[in-house]
Amino acid sequence: MAKTLPIQKSRNEKKNHRMALGFALPAALFSLILIIYPLLTTIKLSFQDIKFIGSKTGSSTGFTTENYEKLFTNTEFWDALFRSFFYTFTSLAVAFLMGLGLALLLNRKFRFQKLTRTLILLAWPIPGVIVALLFTWMFDGNYGIINEILKSLHIIDSNVKWLSGEATAMATVVLSTIWKSYPFFTLTLLAGLKGISSDFYEAAAIDGANAWQRFTKITLPALRSVIVTSLLLNGLWTFRNYDLISNITGGGPNQATETLPLLLYNQAFKYYNMGYASAIGIVSLLVCSIFVILAMPSLKKQFY
Repeated sequence: MAKTLPIQKSRNEKKNHRMALGFALPAALFSLILIIYPLLTTIKLSFQDIKFIGSKTGSSTGFTTENYEKLFTNTEFWDALFRSFFYTFTSLAVAFLMGLGLALLLNRKFRFQKLTRTLILLAWPIPGVIVALLFTWMFDGNYGIINEILKSLHIIDSNVKWLSGEATAMATVVLSTIWKSYPFFTLTLLAGLKGISSDFYEAAAIDGANAWQRFTKITLPALRSVIVTSLLLNGLWTFRNYDLISNITGGGPNQATETLPLLLYNQAFKYYNMGYASAIGIVSLLVCSIFVILAMPSLKKQFY
């Protein structure tokens, strides 16, 4: 009887294993079709001098590193990469601080808490195209409401061409991204705050810890994995964001807001340099992968 139980358990484990593989197989095939195959195709195209997919006229389908050589020696690429980093980190930093502050506020009980939470999270489900149209109208140089508000406060004397100036255009797309991103931080950080036991704060208060010490010694360490996850997900979304910038400035003026996604799109669908655009896409993927790898150790650390 003692020997029968391990054998039966082993058979059940194998059965469960086969069942798990059966359930996972459709998802694996789906990923293979929608992720791996396009990725391999993009890698292949990045090593080809091809102008238009499906047409071999005037192009070479042989192996070449010309696209990468052109990429790393082209100042246009490095400028776009710098703008992508500036746009991503600036938007991410401000949106995170806003989200953290609002999450701490919403974690407290006060009147109209549910209404306030709804209003704060309202911007998150709005499509990026709608957000772009909203900010284009608000920051319009002729009849935008931002100019009217600033003039009424006597901050400016005449209308500012927000979308025509290189510095102000980047500021506009950064503000639109912050407005679109901060609700995600608020939601994820608030969920993390709800998971922290009040016993930690009570014990710290008994030991004489002030509010700042409780925040730095309890709240932030407990939120470490949530913070890293939210920063990583929102950072990847911001780095590859296309719709907001494209619809607000189109990458202008004078390529002042042309990030890597816009450079990729222009090379692929405006100039039909599919091989070169594929190389930009692979480099962008590698940059994102580096941030994911750097974040993995922090994701494994737990507070408790």
